Amino acid sequence: MKRQTLPLLLTLLATLGPPAAQAATTGTLRFAGQVNAGTCNLAAGDENRTITLPTIKISDLDSTPYAGQLDFEISADCESDIRNVIFLFTGTADTGNGLLFSNTGTSKGTALWLTSRSPTLTIPANGTVAQRSRTVATSGNKAVLPLAAAYHKTGEAITQGSLASAVTVSITYN
Repeated sequence: MKRQTLPLLLTLLATLGPPAAQAATTGTLRFAGQVNAGTCNLAAGDENRTITLPTIKISDLDSTPYAGQLDFEISADCESDIRNVIFLFTGTADTGNGLLFSNTGTSKGTALWLTSRSPTLTIPANGTVAQRSRTVATSGNKAVLPLAAAYHKTGEAITQGSLASAVTVSITYN
């Protein structure tokens, strides 16, 4: 009888099948992240730069208000989503002419004249933010601003000596 019981027992077990799976809990996965706009910085050589104007003679200012103009550029390196860079210039205005940046060097009667070159417009030391700003469109992830600087008469007698002037440039971008 043991032989007949074994097949009956095997058949009974086969019909029961595997036990049903039970879900104990469910959950939700939440994901978070942040997408930031790109950045822009003054080019490495323009962060703290000394621009040396050519040496002039007092007589170079006899018949013109400025002399020794030097053309140069400043630039900003930007990420690909930046379209415009605004360069803002600040500094101490000359006491005799607020359009000029003061000379802390030893030459009397001279100050620094700063202009943008395209178009040629004075960047006034004591101007409004709009007057002291220049907006440049980026191209190839770079914004390049052509500038010029020169010695300029202030109105007092010109003496020999050095010109020294500090102009701060800051950038914003969009």
